[in-house]
Amino acid sequence: MNTRSRLVVKNLNVYYGKNQALKNINLQIPDNSITVIIGPSGCGKTTLLKSLNRLLDEQDGVRVEGQVLVDGQDIYRPEVDVTLIRKRMGLLSQKPQVLPMSIYDNVAFGPRLLGVKARPVLNGLVEKYLRLAGLWDEVRARLQEPASRLSIGQQQRLCLARGLAVEPEVILGDEPTSALDPQSSRNVEAQLLSLKQNYTVVLVTHILRQARRLADYVAFLYFGELIEFGPASEVLTTPQDPRTRAYITGEIS
Repeated sequence: MNTRSRLVVKNLNVYYGKNQALKNINLQIPDNSITVIIGPSGCGKTTLLKSLNRLLDEQDGVRVEGQVLVDGQDIYRPEVDVTLIRKRMGLLSQKPQVLPMSIYDNVAFGPRLLGVKARPVLNGLVEKYLRLAGLWDEVRARLQEPASRLSIGQQQRLCLARGLAVEPEVILGDEPTSALDPQSSRNVEAQLLSLKQNYTVVLVTHILRQARRLADYVAFLYFGELIEFGPASEVLTTPQDPRTRAYITGEIS
């Protein structure tokens, strides 16, 4: 693959206690594209996603072997600042988790932590990232209302805006539309498609239709192994491995 990859996984193994969840994963994730991770439930999709920003650190009994390289630097080295890693890797969870504060303060939260204090600057950043998340026109007149009053679809886009406000390089999504209605899902998908011009996007989904709509590249996991990876046009239409083919045709699920 001749595309540039600032995010590279090398010989990655992950264990939950004695159970091995990921087995020798090697993967180069192309920049400025959407890579979708697919596979049956329990195959390691979310584990792989969380390994990319060290969210696995927060779970007891997890052991990680191998490397995750960002611009050639292994994020699992002991001296690495995990907070900086997570700043570079924004995460959208399955269910939106808005902060218990106003819409404005949700977006301003990250910039304030990074030292931005001037109100005019914060105002500009809040508008910028709400626009990037496709939410500005819907909330511009109610920025001081609690974020909890937004619909669940709007809350997910607010979480996207909040994540973008710390200027990450990579956007990670763990089934980010699974809790949303169809229209809200389309809104989030539309924003992800537009954002890939400036960000690298990695998504986990169990919905093959969504993978077909969004993916530039597809990684298929099965029982913790990376079975197949390549352009979506190839993996989803002419898979090389019979296990990938069986999953895409619905023979295994």
